[in-house]
Amino acid sequence: MHVIDSLPLDEVSIETDKTKEFRCSSCGAGIAYKPGSLSMKCPYCDSENEIPKELLEIEEHTIEEFPLAAAEHDFGMGVEQKTYKCDSCGAKQSVDAKVITTKCDFCGSDTVIETPSNPNIVRPTALVPFAINAQDSKAKYLQWLRKLWFRPGDLKKKAALVGVRGLYAPFFTFDAQAESNWSGWRGTYYYTTETYTTTVNGRPVTRTRQVQHVRWNYRSGHHSFFYDDLLVNASMGLPEEILHKIYPYQLSALVGYQPEFIVGFGAEEYTKEPWMLWDTAKMMIRNRERDACSALLDGDTQRGLNVSTSIVDPKWKHILLPVYVSSYMYRGKRYNFLVNGQTGEVQGEAPLSWLKIFGLALGIVGIVAVLIFLGFHFNWF
Repeated sequence: MHVIDSLPLDEVSIETDKTKEFRCSSCGAGIAYKPGSLSMKCPYCDSENEIPKELLEIEEHTIEEFPLAAAEHDFGMGVEQKTYKCDSCGAKQSVDAKVITTKCDFCGSDTVIETPSNPNIVRPTALVPFAINAQDSKAKYLQWLRKLWFRPGDLKKKAALVGVRGLYAPFFTFDAQAESNWSGWRGTYYYTTETYTTTVNGRPVTRTRQVQHVRWNYRSGHHSFFYDDLLVNASMGLPEEILHKIYPYQLSALVGYQPEFIVGFGAEEYTKEPWMLWDTAKMMIRNRERDACSALLDGDTQRGLNVSTSIVDPKWKHILLPVYVSSYMYRGKRYNFLVNGQTGEVQGEAPLSWLKIFGLALGIVGIVAVLIFLGFHFNWF
């Protein structure tokens, strides 16, 4: 994983058809992307410099174009970088060449080693711009912290925020038409009445009960579905179990990639190979097709479901999605959390209060004991 850090605004520039610097058109000061817009804003005169919309078209590629030999192979920032690898979590991040040491943005470790960057990373095709700023993300974090259950009573007061950093995380999306032939046995429950004899107070008593049976029917059919923008995570630095909890992203907000969106934020390079991500996408499609065909087979129970899926005309694009990466310290331990930079959804780690959990369990046991006691005395059971 390779991350381009937020750089001093007066040092950021890119190379396009001609050299273009990210400077205010009114006062010449360095500018950064303004979350929730298609503009870059000057922090000095508040002027907004619009990102040209004609550059924001999104291109998709066929699977045969893996890898894109003719594609751009960087983020188009034109600034010298150093790449560091974290010895603790394995993450790679890139910073301004002037920086000698750094901390890992993902686990907070100080143990980082300078390492060569991968020169073959393909530039993103599109991204979802940040819709909320860092202050909004901090407010969302505080709201999330207040709503947590079974946590230490002093967590809200003593949780010390380490810092919030905006990062564009790497993903690939896949489009494909799926055609599935399916067959299987559908079971439908039916019941018959059975008479049996039991003993009550030493006497034989005849009673009846319902006995469940299954009526099996063989069925077959076809299912067709177009999968649009199937999302696959390409980051090894972000904690997967937390990342999935801040979904979904509204991919209708995707715009064509331009380096202007990154200024003031970080951008992580993908560390999972595109072919591996396509294998993951195919598995996701086949699993969803199996679920869809199972729903078509229907019934109360099933057996022998067989699904054969063909995946037709697949397309892909490499995209970036906005996330705020942060952590807080509580009683000497670090807890990570993520904020969806588009929707504001917050998910993360938090300590448990075993005293509160034990108290709840004790209360439940007490209520059950009281109900059993009353039941014996008043014949409720």
